[in-house]
Amino acid sequence: MSRLSRLPYFLSYFLGYRKPDHKQKILPLWKICFWSFLAAWIIFVYAPSFQAHHTPMIIASFGASAVLIYGAIDAPLAQPRNVIGGQIIGSIVGVVITQLFLGIKHNWPSEEQRIAVQWVAGATAMATSLVIMQLTKTVHPPAGATALIAVTTTNVIDIKWFYIGVVTLSAVIQVTIGCLINNIERKYPSYWWKPNRLPLQVDPSTLGTVMPSVTTLTDHEKEEEVVASNLTAAEEGILEQRKPQKDSEDDESISVVQGMIATRLNVKHAASMLKSHSKQALSLEEQRALNSLLDKITNHSS
Repeated sequence: MSRLSRLPYFLSYFLGYRKPDHKQKILPLWKICFWSFLAAWIIFVYAPSFQAHHTPMIIASFGASAVLIYGAIDAPLAQPRNVIGGQIIGSIVGVVITQLFLGIKHNWPSEEQRIAVQWVAGATAMATSLVIMQLTKTVHPPAGATALIAVTTTNVIDIKWFYIGVVTLSAVIQVTIGCLINNIERKYPSYWWKPNRLPLQVDPSTLGTVMPSVTTLTDHEKEEEVVASNLTAAEEGILEQRKPQKDSEDDESISVVQGMIATRLNVKHAASMLKSHSKQALSLEEQRALNSLLDKITNHSS
């Protein structure tokens, strides 16, 4: 059970919790667009500007975050862990790379050299933030732009470490607005830290369609299946007509074989009886000749 269930329901409802018997309504497209527009409009009207610190009025990467949080609320990249965690990582990496590449030197020999170093710093900040987000499972695409802005935008370079606070507060406000607006008729977030494991449900009626059969066919059976699948309707009719005839032929063959087996057994039995009764009336040479003849008969019958 979710820990949010311990909170009062009116509060946990706006944190994304729903009772087990709750049935989520399917909203028409116009309502989804309306709530998405309202949430995005609110966040950018009241976005913190921190004018006293000469910060930019709006950080461009949060426009992309707004599309995810208010327009694709079920996407994993739009969940609070990814939004807040990814933006914080992007801002920290961006400021650190800026100070390492651009902050150590204020007077460049030429403007071209400064721009070249700035390009390298931007690529390094973007790539580093991506790797860290992957390792921490907080991938949020707009956070890559957040790291890049820290290196390429003059106003952000000037405020230095204060940029991290601006980004963090902006991300928290975006998620807060998302919880308030998205939960009016929808559900956000899907999870806070990690997604819930869904129980595995198997329908016995469709089990055969998802599990491979363990029965293996021989090459001869496979050939028969191929031939049967290629028969026309006329050929199938002829085959059905010939089935009784084939069955009767099989019965006749079985009777013949049974008769041959019985005949061989009778010959062997008669030969053994003749041997036992003839030894007393015949001489030794005659008995040998008789035994040789009976052996030939027995071997021939076998």
